[in-house]
Amino acid sequence: MKKFQACTLSLLLGSTFALTQVSRAASNEPPLFIQVKQVTRWFVGKFDNAEQVANQPNVPLITMSNCAVRLEGKNISRHSRAVYLEQKTNGVPFRVRFYSFSKGDRGVKLSIRRFVDENKVLGICDRPIFQRVVNTDNIVTQSCEVEVIREARSYSGNNEPDGCPTSFPGGKVVSEVTIKRRSIDSLDRIIDADGNQRFGTEIEFRRIPSNKRKSP
Repeated sequence: MKKFQACTLSLLLGSTFALTQVSRAASNEPPLFIQVKQVTRWFVGKFDNAEQVANQPNVPLITMSNCAVRLEGKNISRHSRAVYLEQKTNGVPFRVRFYSFSKGDRGVKLSIRRFVDENKVLGICDRPIFQRVVNTDNIVTQSCEVEVIREARSYSGNNEPDGCPTSFPGGKVVSEVTIKRRSIDSLDRIIDADGNQRFGTEIEFRRIPSNKRKSP
């Protein structure tokens, strides 16, 4: 009997130790509001995919400028961080978006919206910080959302299988993104009404060091 009690006690102590270790590991995960700050900080900056183009000449050279902006107007969320994104190829903007970063169900939620009039915000990242202002009336209501989950040195996520509406007839865009301190890898796949992929090339953005940045 004493031997049985000793074994039972040993198992209980072992289970308690394992639960404690799991609890400690979980406690090392930063709270979501800290994750929101971190992933936003990693997302902001100037990037290009020159390194990728050197190895894949068929991929276009794209530059990307992301900067924090201040919102003015109605329906302003106090619990999200606002970022303006502008991508160019051959010096011409082709993708301009408003990003908001906030707490999601399990990770950081990225809500991506278009602008009503892009001309009002083009080049906003080149303006002084106090002039980087976006009026909420210039942001469309409909958003495309991706939730990214924290890993060891990155945040990754996708919006499969639902994706988001696209201008392609009856289709959708399925987005994947991995955000690291010095890089952003993104893939937007255009899926047609029959479930076939029509477009989709992963773009490997790398942060441009401040001492190498050139004027557009």
